[in-house]
Amino acid sequence: MELPASVLALGEQLRGAGEIVPDPALFSDSHVFDAERERIFLLPWTVADHTTRLAEDGRYFRCDAGARSLVLTRDDGGQIHALRNVCIHAGYPVCDAEEGPAERLVCLYHGWEYALDGELLEPAFAGRVDRSRLRMARYPVSVRNGLIFVDLSGKEAAEEYADAVPPWLADAVVVRRARYNTTWNWKFLRHFLQSSPHLFVDGAPDSRVEFGPLSSMLVQGRRAVLIRIIPRFSEQTDFQVAVMDAEKTAEETGASEEPDPIADGLRQADTSAIWFDRRFVDWYWPLMSADA
Repeated sequence: MELPASVLALGEQLRGAGEIVPDPALFSDSHVFDAERERIFLLPWTVADHTTRLAEDGRYFRCDAGARSLVLTRDDGGQIHALRNVCIHAGYPVCDAEEGPAERLVCLYHGWEYALDGELLEPAFAGRVDRSRLRMARYPVSVRNGLIFVDLSGKEAAEEYADAVPPWLADAVVVRRARYNTTWNWKFLRHFLQSSPHLFVDGAPDSRVEFGPLSSMLVQGRRAVLIRIIPRFSEQTDFQVAVMDAEKTAEETGASEEPDPIADGLRQADTSAIWFDRRFVDWYWPLMSADA
């Protein structure tokens, strides 16, 4: 699709030396959001979660990534699959539940059933139909030191982030998992999360790793915080946080009654602050203008 005029204007401003003044449409226009979904949200790789969420064969969990709904499964052979959560019959979501055990996935709309690798099991079709084509769309998956990477582009791009994942994460447990909702454009939320590490760790993090445009991780000692941005609409963005700790056991996890600094930080955020600057556009414009 062609780039909206509000995006093209950024290229013109970058070629000059003046202040970057974004068009308000960049944060509210559905056409801009559609272009971002096509050019940014599907870039490899994104991190879906930690492998402990699929600790046993025959389990699944639902995951929103890059404005798409996915189902992550682990089949009877221990292999992990990332499937698009869409029935090939009528486009209805196959899974509504967040997670659980399952021998097969069953679409609630008309009862079509799929194996955990996405192959259609029922209804039966005539022998002339190539059953290998009757499956849910799936994406390349890579597991590195406990993290499940998914390539939404479907191209199985080079795993440039593999070396950035600490080996001890393979033995970590998820001590907290939470999801937050905002009425912000994803670009502002990304800036806010990047500039607010104090909401996630005590003091300065040892390192920060970017996994594609929509997921990142803060590391401090043997504790890491995975942050996944989930664009919903131009003015609605969620994000998920998973806290992983290699010093604790599964028995030590559970809900905490302590105040939530992330929720407090969202309430106190100054959405009028100037943040859309030349540095951000230097990152954003090449992604949007590639192959334009």
